[in-house]
Amino acid sequence: MTTESLPPAEKVTVVAGLLADRVRQYDAAQDRRAAFAYTYYRLTTTLAAALDTGAPAFRDPPWVAELCETLASAYFDAMDGIDAWQAGRSGTPPGEVRPDDLPDSVPRPWRDVFAASSARRSYTLEDVLFSMMAHISYDLPGALRRMTASTGERGHLRGHVADFHRMNDVLGSCIDRVQDDLSSRYIHGLDSLDRLFTRSDELLTNYGIRVARGLAWFNCDRLLDPDSADEAARSIARSTAALISEIRSPGDRKLRAGLWILRRLIPERRQWPPAGTPVE
Repeated sequence: MTTESLPPAEKVTVVAGLLADRVRQYDAAQDRRAAFAYTYYRLTTTLAAALDTGAPAFRDPPWVAELCETLASAYFDAMDGIDAWQAGRSGTPPGEVRPDDLPDSVPRPWRDVFAASSARRSYTLEDVLFSMMAHISYDLPGALRRMTASTGERGHLRGHVADFHRMNDVLGSCIDRVQDDLSSRYIHGLDSLDRLFTRSDELLTNYGIRVARGLAWFNCDRLLDPDSADEAARSIARSTAALISEIRSPGDRKLRAGLWILRRLIPERRQWPPAGTPVE
């Protein structure tokens, strides 16, 4: 189905529908990617509603919808690569994987996320935070760069900074509601033990989303500058693994030892919605 002729709000609604399909797929398989897919779905439906109502008043709604589609395409491509790799391992017992076990066709940050979520004693909030890091720190600057490259004008990006910040306002404003619904759907007690293992959930706050997306905008500018593009690409590719390491293996030796013990004492506490639970 082509979306070229659709109004911006409907284009974003189509993206939300594709994300809902992923949620249902992952829920049915009890795939740990479900929690982030659900979070992404909820954020996308909020953006679609904002475009539909005109509040806030975006200056260029088609650009907003195009960014939503381009960004989602990067996510879907990464997930499809993981799905294809898993299909090729059919019959292999599930277990922990390493990033290098996955093919190079899957971007390194998403390989890092998938490997981290496969570990024993991983937690649902970690799955969401690591995935959000990969999507915002890696996928988003890449999507902005592709959209800018298609125009051939670096200044094209700067002309949309106001709409980009309006998007941040929309996404940040709903994050508390999304956390509540994420907790009831997938996590026993989001406000307690899951935060112990991440030590912070800054990416899942209004402020955190704004900061992370602002950094993605800056990193896109770095990617567009020939003098900084290579270094920027390398640092962006490493950022997700750095977050995972900071949370899983913090530099403080005593903290690291304490978390190691707690991970072996405290169960994952995952839950899955009953079959047929709607995605809403």
